[in-house]
Amino acid sequence: MSRKLALCFVAPFFVVACSAATPVVTSPATQAPPRVTPVPAAATSSTFTSLLYDYSITLPAGWSAAAAMIHWDGASAPGNSDGSVDKLIGPQDLSAFAFAGPTALDLDAFVEDTIAWTIRDHGDTCPERTPQARERIMIGGQPGIFLAWACGILINQVITVHAGTAFTMVMRDPGVPTATDPADRAVLEELLDSVVFPS
Repeated sequence: MSRKLALCFVAPFFVVACSAATPVVTSPATQAPPRVTPVPAAATSSTFTSLLYDYSITLPAGWSAAAAMIHWDGASAPGNSDGSVDKLIGPQDLSAFAFAGPTALDLDAFVEDTIAWTIRDHGDTCPERTPQARERIMIGGQPGIFLAWACGILINQVITVHAGTAFTMVMRDPGVPTATDPADRAVLEELLDSVVFPS
């Protein structure tokens, strides 16, 4: 029996492949109802565009995304399950999330605020008072800052300020007990290189 491959659009952000069998003519008494078979995550990269924060990013194969539901408050360090973050879900436990908002600060001043908010809002789960690493990095062609936290799991923050908007992405890997990891860093840089900010 020949099969045809079609694309199905599910929710606003996920595209899955669906197989549809060539119709077989049967009598009404013997015709079985159609069955839906779950399909694995797409094997190719896809683009996610943030509805609230107006940036886009290319997700590697096997990644999916869920959009933020509310705007970030501009004065906190949200977590991975907060309603104000775009969630980027990778394989195993690897994930990232992103949020943005207007700021009058330059990059260095905004990074200092981010560090203070992180200590205040996550000090119960991450006792470190300073990032283990701080270095310059590029985010979508814009200069940014990379921060690595020793929290018992890998927590990497990247921050940039573009055209009066502060953008933050956080990568989490509960399977890595150190602040940095070369494999995770490579994935993070792939994500960052693909970010497109509004002009």
